[in-house]
Amino acid sequence: MHMKAVKILTIGLALASSLSLFSQTTFDQVAGEAKKALLDAEKELSTLRSRIADEKIPISKTLTQLESQVQEKRSEHEQVVSAAENREVGLSTLQDRVAKQRDQNIYLKNLMSSYIKQFSTRIDESELQEHEELINTAENILESTSVPDSEKFATQIKVLQASINRVKNIIGGYHFSGRALGENDRAVDGNFVLVGPFAFFGDGDANVGFSKGRPNASFPLVQNEGVTPEIIASINVVTESGEGMLPIDATEGDAFRLAELEEGLLEHALKGGKVIYFIVTLAFSALLIAIFKFFEINSVKRPKAGSLQQILDNLNAGKKQEALEIANSVDGPFGDLLVAGVEHHDQEKELLEEILYERLLAAQPKLERFLAFIALTAAAAPLLGLLGTVTGMISTFKLITVFGTGDAASLSGGISEALITTEFGLYVAIPSLLAQALLTRMAKGRLGEMEQSSVAFVNGLSKKG
Repeated sequence: MHMKAVKILTIGLALASSLSLFSQTTFDQVAGEAKKALLDAEKELSTLRSRIADEKIPISKTLTQLESQVQEKRSEHEQVVSAAENREVGLSTLQDRVAKQRDQNIYLKNLMSSYIKQFSTRIDESELQEHEELINTAENILESTSVPDSEKFATQIKVLQASINRVKNIIGGYHFSGRALGENDRAVDGNFVLVGPFAFFGDGDANVGFSKGRPNASFPLVQNEGVTPEIIASINVVTESGEGMLPIDATEGDAFRLAELEEGLLEHALKGGKVIYFIVTLAFSALLIAIFKFFEINSVKRPKAGSLQQILDNLNAGKKQEALEIANSVDGPFGDLLVAGVEHHDQEKELLEEILYERLLAAQPKLERFLAFIALTAAAAPLLGLLGTVTGMISTFKLITVFGTGDAASLSGGISEALITTEFGLYVAIPSLLAQALLTRMAKGRLGEMEQSSVAFVNGLSKKG
């Protein structure tokens, strides 16, 4: 704008000069015109400056917006470049994710397959009749190699859904029809009721009670032995109508299993095999001998109080016959001892002591006879039990060689023989040992009393001499 004003001024000066040269205008006129032109130029310059100031703000805003758009485009460009650079890395990540999902699907498929195989063993035996077809279908599909995974998953989900529905049913009580083994293992039709882990069956007749599974049986067994008629009646009502009061076995069947394990003494002993017969024979013989010896030792009569003193008084008074009559009135070893003493009272003291000691020794074998057999029983019974243990374990190892360790029923015979013989061996040995100690003490007590009587007899004669 300044250049334009300068040009105008120059033009004006040129015109002024021309006019002065060609038209004889005065200098003052030219100066006035130049001044006027200058004022017009300044006015125009001011107008232009005002116009520039007004247009500067919108132009600045537009410039700012354009710079923002440029920055956005630059960011988009950087993102596109980064995505292009990372495209190969992203594809590898997706492939890894797909592989992980495939492994997870295989794990879930195997997990559900294992659950389906265990499902039939975890439900009550009575429920197999309702779920048998679904379980068999699922197992066949899972074992097939031609069935796609999608169909296998769908079948597994059906089994899982059936399992969930089963849990919902038994929580509130599940009533359904089925077949069980009643009296004489005869299959009968009736109704089952499941409440939690407890199962009941009733056919409206004699086959009413607890439902219990049995190995290698097609249907569960109806168990009502030992159950009161009131409980049978309540179970029958619930199985017929689906409503009522039911007895709950807090042991979840353990009480019935324990009742089945109960057995008599003879039945328990016979499981010990052949060795148990020797142990029982030995025990019976020791018992008879112990009873016999008890009564034999107790039957040895002691002299009545004062009898010994009467014999001594008569002997010291020279009345041998009266003393002999009193001695003969005493039966048993004590009588023999006193008779011998009376008959030889006039002998030397040493000889009399020897005679009385001889009678004492003669009585000792009779009192202690058969006690050695009881001691032998106490020592031999555990050894026979150990023999039964060895033979039973040998039988067990033979069965393991043939059948392996999976069949517990086939191994129970050898194990029972091994343990029961040891048990009965101790049963016989401990009482025999106690009986032998008691009877020996009783026999020694009688011998001690006889010895005391002989000493008193000898001392009584010496005092009078």
